[in-house]
Amino acid sequence: MTDRAGVRYPKFKDHFSVLDFSADRELFCISLYPMPETLEKEKVAISVCGLDCKIKTLHWSDLQSLPMIKRETTALICQIFNCAVEVVWEGWELKSVLEYLGISARENKYYSFYSRDTMYFESLTHREAMDSRAILACGVNGRELPHEHGGPVRLVVPFLQGYKSVKWLSGIRSFKADPSGIKILLEQSKTGKLGVAWKKKYGLEGL
Repeated sequence: MTDRAGVRYPKFKDHFSVLDFSADRELFCISLYPMPETLEKEKVAISVCGLDCKIKTLHWSDLQSLPMIKRETTALICQIFNCAVEVVWEGWELKSVLEYLGISARENKYYSFYSRDTMYFESLTHREAMDSRAILACGVNGRELPHEHGGPVRLVVPFLQGYKSVKWLSGIRSFKADPSGIKILLEQSKTGKLGVAWKKKYGLEGL
């Protein structure tokens, strides 16, 4: 197997537990920390906490009660590795999920999204989270989202750098101050914003 054309590895590449840019994969596979164990979709239980500090749980059955959407040929861009793929995501609009959970008001200025690997997390501003392009995905290219790509449920934020699209989603928290994200805290990225060239190439202007 060979890498996709154009992939570039940063100096901190050895920090990653999994790096697979195989040209024959529909999606590249990246994980900073060891992947968590597989989880049956019916056992999805996402811990949620708003500004009131009251914890609730978002179950798979709750997600099933929300309208599902499909995003045609959406790019997933890993700017750090200079790599992008276009896929079709299926899932739920993040805005609708946050509304369902009662944490969509503007006073929730920031959100953090946590991975089942127990280490990885990233944050979005209220504006980013409310963007209709941000979704919780459970399917890709017409099939259930595979474990290695973040299944059963992952965050997908196509208008930001790929590392913001947290895999193996286990928790959502809202904040008044920016909790940053692990990539910035580890100094592996200065910002989650995509460069102008990437946005123009994939029609992602708007934020």
